[in-house]
Amino acid sequence: MTADPDLALRQAVLAVAVLDDVDLNPAGAGIVVAGAVPVRLSWEAVRAVVAGHAPGSPAARARLRAWLRQHRAVADLGAGAAGALLAGARAVGQPVDGALHPGSAWVRERVRGGALEVGLGALDLLPGEDEPAPLWPDVAAAAGLDADAAWQRAVEHRARMAELAVARLARDAHLAAGLPPAGPDGPRARPLVLRPVGGVDVPALLAAPVLRAHLAAGDGTGLRAVAVPVRTRGWVDPARVDPAFAGAAWSASDVEQRAFPRPLLVTAEEVAVAGRPAQPGQPRWPGTGSPATGAASRPATRAATSRATSWPVRPTEAST
Repeated sequence: MTADPDLALRQAVLAVAVLDDVDLNPAGAGIVVAGAVPVRLSWEAVRAVVAGHAPGSPAARARLRAWLRQHRAVADLGAGAAGALLAGARAVGQPVDGALHPGSAWVRERVRGGALEVGLGALDLLPGEDEPAPLWPDVAAAAGLDADAAWQRAVEHRARMAELAVARLARDAHLAAGLPPAGPDGPRARPLVLRPVGGVDVPALLAAPVLRAHLAAGDGTGLRAVAVPVRTRGWVDPARVDPAFAGAAWSASDVEQRAFPRPLLVTAEEVAVAGRPAQPGQPRWPGTGSPATGAASRPATRAATSRATSWPVRPTEAST
């Protein structure tokens, strides 16, 4: 028997209906998203989407909004839903505690360092959205999508886009090298900027080994700081901008656009969050005040390589 929702959960659903213009009706056994083909969703499913977040929080509302709209879009596409999702399949990166992270069943790659996870996303699924969004696993199932085939397509596309991102960074670095150096009292040198390429967001690009290797080798240390407060921008060597920039940009952004509130430490093998409290005796990177973890805690003496350093998660593993 389906459990009745508590008051806070029902209020969260009604908030999405009123504030985000999602046409739905709460029912005893769940909710019905209105449309030519009504979509019926249980309260257990609603509760699972909100899990880990206060029902009245902006994160919970954003999760419910994305989930409900994706279900509505797939129902409207009907028999063409699987084809549309396959055509728009993209790799999407999320912080492990990101507001829109759909949970362990969504994860296809875990990048070493404990900060970044990657899963299947959809581009052009929702009207008015120009960026890919994490595709909720039950939405993919409702569409009849072959998720493994879609993921393979997304990974191959990301590999090509990461090569383009490397070429852009190399070009920008070459152009910056031709500029006159800033004086001691002049403006700081501009950091290199990472942007989405081909519908692949910046966190997902950082999961590509070729881009990490390029970044890590860029200054000869094997370690690079990158600020990625939003999914659509990354600033390499953020010490060249205001130290409070990453946190301020993260706080000022919509929940859907947020990525990492602290700078990332990127090596050829890892993506880790800077500034986490260090354990007793744990080394800190000079000049950062940040603990070094995992492979990043070792001196960067080996050459940066392009070997894969994130590992795939099979659906059976991700769901456990």
